[in-house]
Amino acid sequence: MRRAQSAMIVWKEVRAKKKMMLISSGGDSTIYNRPAPVFIADERPLSTKKSRSTPKFAPPPRAPVKSCPVTRIFSRVNETDRDRPQPVSFKEDSDFSFIVHSPVYCAEKTALYFEQCFVIEERLGVGSFGEVFKVRSKEDGRFYACKRTLLRYRGEGDRRRRMAEVQKHEKLPKHKNCVEFYRAWEERQHLYLLTEVCSTSLANVADARHDLPESVVWNYLVDLLQGVRHLHKHNLVHMDIKPENIFFGYDGLCKLGDFGLVIDLSQGGELEALEGDPKYLAPEILESKFGPPADIYSLGMTILELATDLDLPRQGEPWQRLRMGELPPAASHLSDELKVVLIGLLNPNPEKRLTADQALTLAPVKRVLFYKYIQDYLRKMVLKARAVMIQTWMYIYFMLMIVSCPLRRLQASKTTEESPDHSKMSDSDFASGYSDDEGLDQSLAHPLSDISSSSSEALHYRSRPFGNSTPIGHHAKHPKEVFGHSPITRNSFNASPGKDQTPSFLRCRRTPHSGRLFGAKSNESKDAASMFDDTPSPLKIPVDEEQFESVILTSRNLIHDLINAADSDDE
Repeated sequence: MRRAQSAMIVWKEVRAKKKMMLISSGGDSTIYNRPAPVFIADERPLSTKKSRSTPKFAPPPRAPVKSCPVTRIFSRVNETDRDRPQPVSFKEDSDFSFIVHSPVYCAEKTALYFEQCFVIEERLGVGSFGEVFKVRSKEDGRFYACKRTLLRYRGEGDRRRRMAEVQKHEKLPKHKNCVEFYRAWEERQHLYLLTEVCSTSLANVADARHDLPESVVWNYLVDLLQGVRHLHKHNLVHMDIKPENIFFGYDGLCKLGDFGLVIDLSQGGELEALEGDPKYLAPEILESKFGPPADIYSLGMTILELATDLDLPRQGEPWQRLRMGELPPAASHLSDELKVVLIGLLNPNPEKRLTADQALTLAPVKRVLFYKYIQDYLRKMVLKARAVMIQTWMYIYFMLMIVSCPLRRLQASKTTEESPDHSKMSDSDFASGYSDDEGLDQSLAHPLSDISSSSSEALHYRSRPFGNSTPIGHHAKHPKEVFGHSPITRNSFNASPGKDQTPSFLRCRRTPHSGRLFGAKSNESKDAASMFDDTPSPLKIPVDEEQFESVILTSRNLIHDLINAADSDDE
């Protein structure tokens, strides 16, 4: 028994020695199912975003839910007041009736107030606490940014903490370098915040452009300094200044947004303060010293990242070295003025660190402020001039419309009075093209031979074209044939009746040389004239050169007269 125990002790010692030898020699650690440590002898330098091959840092995915939510087992039988849309505000003079007086919202429908009153255009982003949508209001047609919490209230304390963000938004007055807040409401245990929509964020610009000019960086710095000064003036500390929370408005200005971690110094908010992103965290936060200098340090790290395109570390020796107030080697190409400002903003001592008011009084910052003031003034003047021009053109357009409408009506009435009434037109093609007031009816009452060929009236009738749609050939050596017709209807009282008491609707004249009717060609009517050789025709009467004969054509014998005219032309 003693030998067995001594053998077991020796075996354990030998095994322990082999284990220590494997670990010290860096041997295969898969025997013990443990990863072998990797020691880095040299320190890794800071890298830039442009040279970084790995994707941008993203938070780890959520752990899978191990059990189903309680609401699937114990469903809500009675609807509470928090399930219905309720306005959220801490101001006494705020409007609490925007939900009740909404012309779009219907309380009887099961859809949410958010779904009934807004149209989701796109999803702008999502975080660990909420998601942001670009929406269009159905009431006024404007675009907004709506932030909705992802999870329901976990209790009354969680609800109070989320409502505190609305209170901080309402406490902050409107400023051009801060995202404007409009209203908030809660519905079905979720909080909704409606704010100003922006074009993009500073993080997207930094990822897209790796070589921002220094003049652009100065403009961003001046805009952000004014926004931070506005916050500190009202005893508010942002605590999460970073490119992801800086937005560009449609006016081209940088705006601070996402006031979820803002603390109110006037109400002792330091006790409930939360840390922001560690890449932009001030060193005094590790000692639980929350205050305005923390925002200045985060702003300095943001400007350093934009100017040098650095991929800021989250921990380690590079992180510690940056918190000691040293600028990295990548900042060597910056101007001396910008280096001085960055050193003042990144001072590790919060008491010696520049404030927003002090930074705005520096000479280079004041110069940039002056140029920005001129640019803003010119931009406003251009917008005003454009608005005045549009109003002027609209005024001129409406005035022309007001003046031209009566003129158009007057012209339309005159045209209606002068145009013939086509509803009374004859169904004959020969009666088209003439109106009652042309004076032809009086000439149709007597033979055409009564009109002298040298008179002005004869010349008038000779110069008039024939109004029939059928083309008429004219003899080259003789004047144009003159045709008249009866009034518009065949039963007109001006129509001269023939022997058979039928109204005549056409008078024609035959030329004394050829005897053709309508100037018809002889070769086109030989076959038709041979078929009616035995047919008597009054048009075969010989006519002297100086003598004209009027022929009355009625609706009954018009076709026969046309054929007989062709026959007489052949003879």
